Amino acid sequence: MHDWTKGLNPEQREAVLHTQGPLLILAGAGSGKTTVLVSRTGHILQSEGIEPSEICVLTFTTKAAKELKHRVAAKVGPRGKDLVTGTFHSFGLNILRKYHQKAGLPSGFGVIDQGDSTEILKELMSNIKNSAKDSFKVDKILSMMNEWRGSGRRSPQNPADEYEVMVQVLLPKYLRRLEILGVVDFEGLLLKPLELFKNDMKVLEEVRARFKHVMVDEFQDTNVTQFQLVRALVDGHRNVAVVGDDDQSIYGWRGACVSNILDFPKHFDGCRVIRLERNYRSTPAIIGIANEVIAKNTARHGKVLRPNPDADHGEKPELFVFENDDIEAEEVAGQVRFFMDRGYKASDIAVLYRSNGQGGMIEAQLRKAQIPYSITGGTGFFDRKETKDALAYLRCALSPNEIAFRRIINAPTRGIGETTIDRLDEHAKVIGFKFHVAARKWRQAGVQENIGERIEGLFRLLDSLPQTILGGDPTRTVGENFLSKLLEIGYRDYLGQTTKDPQALTKKWTVLEIFTRVLDSFVARGGRDEKTLMEFVDAMELRDAGETEEERDQTPKVQLLTLHACKGLEFPVVIFVGCEEEIIPHRTLGSDVSEERRLFYVGVTRAKERLVLTRAKTRKRFGKFAPSAPSRFLLEIPPQMLTAFETGFRPVGESERKNMMADLFAKIASNAAKQKLN
Repeated sequence: MHDWTKGLNPEQREAVLHTQGPLLILAGAGSGKTTVLVSRTGHILQSEGIEPSEICVLTFTTKAAKELKHRVAAKVGPRGKDLVTGTFHSFGLNILRKYHQKAGLPSGFGVIDQGDSTEILKELMSNIKNSAKDSFKVDKILSMMNEWRGSGRRSPQNPADEYEVMVQVLLPKYLRRLEILGVVDFEGLLLKPLELFKNDMKVLEEVRARFKHVMVDEFQDTNVTQFQLVRALVDGHRNVAVVGDDDQSIYGWRGACVSNILDFPKHFDGCRVIRLERNYRSTPAIIGIANEVIAKNTARHGKVLRPNPDADHGEKPELFVFENDDIEAEEVAGQVRFFMDRGYKASDIAVLYRSNGQGGMIEAQLRKAQIPYSITGGTGFFDRKETKDALAYLRCALSPNEIAFRRIINAPTRGIGETTIDRLDEHAKVIGFKFHVAARKWRQAGVQENIGERIEGLFRLLDSLPQTILGGDPTRTVGENFLSKLLEIGYRDYLGQTTKDPQALTKKWTVLEIFTRVLDSFVARGGRDEKTLMEFVDAMELRDAGETEEERDQTPKVQLLTLHACKGLEFPVVIFVGCEEEIIPHRTLGSDVSEERRLFYVGVTRAKERLVLTRAKTRKRFGKFAPSAPSRFLLEIPPQMLTAFETGFRPVGESERKNMMADLFAKIASNAAKQKLN
């Protein structure tokens, strides 16, 4: 027989051996919760003699479910594959597939995703007589509809709220449309099984009898409907174990209800609460900071992370204070290089930020430094259409290539159709020139005069662009001139044609504002001339140049992530940028300060060995630098727990200084030798 408690600490062992009745496992960051789930599952199978198919483990990702099943099967053998694991949505789908007739669904019902739901709503809205309907955000309406469905609401709480009125009109139409189409949306995968359980006790009893044990991972992320689903499953035998950490509940904005885990013992009388507080991930120096910050939250289960007794205390976390966010981005790249020079791989290092808008400047500096990176949980700044278009304009104005020229020929729209492009393509093949060269010879290609004039207009724009953005008003920056030119040629209007949401257009234009800031930062250091512009374009295009897809996948890369995307991950080195008021807590998204503090805590606890925090004294907003105050969470950390560098630079040690001087003298000697030879 396998000893499922071998190697576990006392708290982990207690959680594994408690198999009867409700159990809340409060698993602190890095405390080995997956090991506990696997061991507990194996112990139940072995001690109670039940079948794996009688245990249901609900997770939030398919990846987590597969890992759990794989680890159990590795120890109990092939029968472990019968363990029922999956997400809440996949569980709901399986219930509906089995009982589709009782749920009022056709046998071959389909499942639609959020994109499909959005398209259905758009169509329904187009038939509604409301002069302001184009100004509504469809995603917000869908979110409110799901909230209403979960709570059973059918009428507005505030009749003056135009969104609530619109939801009241659309909800019955939307549900009727799903019924006609014979499909279930993502929210329906949870609500319909719950509705089925309420209406058909026989079905509920069958499902309850099938699963003798239910476990839920990441319980702090459950919403009201998911909690109701769990309760319906276990109210008979009450053999339910939930694992989670209220201190890592960071998804309130998408419906997660932290009260589910906070009040769990109140909902289940006799609930056993076990705290996994021993952290096996981070050094004591990092854990100390995490505890200091999260302790300020009042609505939480009492829990203190404790370091592994055998762990070395580790380096003190560092705080760097920079004059502005331009310098911050540049020095973050310097910090990455600092750690890589000391033996860390690029993939050992993560740069974390509160919102995606902070990542663009950092991406640019990593490109400039030729440091490979990847974006997790979002679109990279230089992968966005707006950035690629802006870069293509500069490329074509300085040293054009075919890819860049094809990209901008109709961005904004110039009425140069596919027929014209095909004709220019054919002409390029005949005369043996590249496409963008053949386009200048449009008359020879037989292009109509009026269309040819548009092509000429594009070339006039490109030929004059360097001087336009470098010259002009000396009080304006190169970036401001470039942005003004994009506005003048109708590029913002062109972006507006791709979305009816004014907020989405603002975000797209903000991407270009960040791009021009990156350009200004480059020009400030290189000079206001075409040579610097060319160096900028080359540096921004340089990443991954010449690599195959396979080589790109294998190259170790620095990870860039938002704080929400980093949850569940860990890195030897974490650089946590922008620790300022109005960033964290966020000025518009941070209405729940407790959740923002938990988000800060999540960021800190991703670090295993080294933690670097940064902030800027001034940050550019709406085109101007404005003073920026340190985050309140930063101020909650006792100063003695941090090594602070108020000038933004880490002092150089004596041995390192000698090495740097030796390198400098070697370069001077080498250059002198070359001059003599010349």
